[in-house]
Amino acid sequence: MKRTVGLALFALGAAFAQEPVVVGVNLELSGRLVSLGTPELEGMEAARAQLGEVLGRPIEFSVCDNASTPEGSVACANRFIDEGVVGVLGTGGSTQAIPAAEVLQEAGVIMITPSSTNPATTQVGDYIFRVAYNDEFQGEIAADYLYNDAEARRVAVFRQQDDDYSFGLAGFFEEAFVALGGEVVVVDYTGGTVDFAAQVNDVRAFNPDAFYTPGFCPELAALLPQLRQQGFADQLIMGGDGSDDAQCPDGGGEVFNGYRFTAFAEPEQLAADPEAAERAEAFRTFFEENQPDGTFNGFTLSGADAYNVLVAAIEAAGSVEPAEVQAALAELTDYPGVTGAITFAGTDGTPANRIMGFFEYQVPAETEAGWAKAQLEGLTRTFGE
Repeated sequence: MKRTVGLALFALGAAFAQEPVVVGVNLELSGRLVSLGTPELEGMEAARAQLGEVLGRPIEFSVCDNASTPEGSVACANRFIDEGVVGVLGTGGSTQAIPAAEVLQEAGVIMITPSSTNPATTQVGDYIFRVAYNDEFQGEIAADYLYNDAEARRVAVFRQQDDDYSFGLAGFFEEAFVALGGEVVVVDYTGGTVDFAAQVNDVRAFNPDAFYTPGFCPELAALLPQLRQQGFADQLIMGGDGSDDAQCPDGGGEVFNGYRFTAFAEPEQLAADPEAAERAEAFRTFFEENQPDGTFNGFTLSGADAYNVLVAAIEAAGSVEPAEVQAALAELTDYPGVTGAITFAGTDGTPANRIMGFFEYQVPAETEAGWAKAQLEGLTRTFGE
């Protein structure tokens, strides 16, 4: 009888040991930002394929499509609270991330966003982290490039006023560019705008020598042709990481030739951290072998590292209790990520040091897509330089 009870208890313990650790994934998998959420999910899935267990338990994803809306993102966050997940990966966009962060912070659930760059995201509270740099950094880099490298002095900024990412990044750019000695005029539009005639007319008297477009490709693919057709044929146009999206060159065509933008660094651009460059290249090889139809870019790497740091924190905590995992994340130092070394200790949840890349679209180009995304040599910037 004792032996039977012992075997039953052993079987129960073995079954419990294999109970999965459930991680929520809240991403833009449909709607206008699908080109952001999809590579992030693919990066998370590839990272899980490399490391699919923690504390002897398999890791399971509970995936929720927020449809690129704040309402959808909050609904996903509430679902994950009900499910009792150990943490949430995502969202990608800042407009979706900030309201979800508020819900999860109040519930004491960890959130790690791969790419929300508005500083307000991690300032929601101590359970909210990001893999990305923030837009203060991104805006300063863009201003420095346009003023010092491109020698622009008058920049017109097109800002999506109903989006936290675009609105915030435009503000940081303006502040930094004016501090350097330049002049800025800002014109607003809303998501879904297709006719930019009024905005183009608003900047005509300003006579800009460059444009800054910190928005997303569903609108930029309509804006750029109108700019070029209405007299602004030669000015440099530069954007932020929201431009790292095939919808720009696919939708706008040759007007995107020479369009430059800042975005998450890819393996070749991580030379400031050679070990990280090696890790990123090895991950790219693994990714392309295992997901040959996937999209590999900086968003893929950031999605992978959102997963990686959560697993590392669970391992360090020796627990899946959110409070203990949060404490481990808050002390994370020099984690060897594929986006670079990640340190959260002493920060607001934004890594202490990030590397950013610069890119340029070349249209047409001899590729299957008819365009190429070229890395601009020597334009990588490292946070904290």
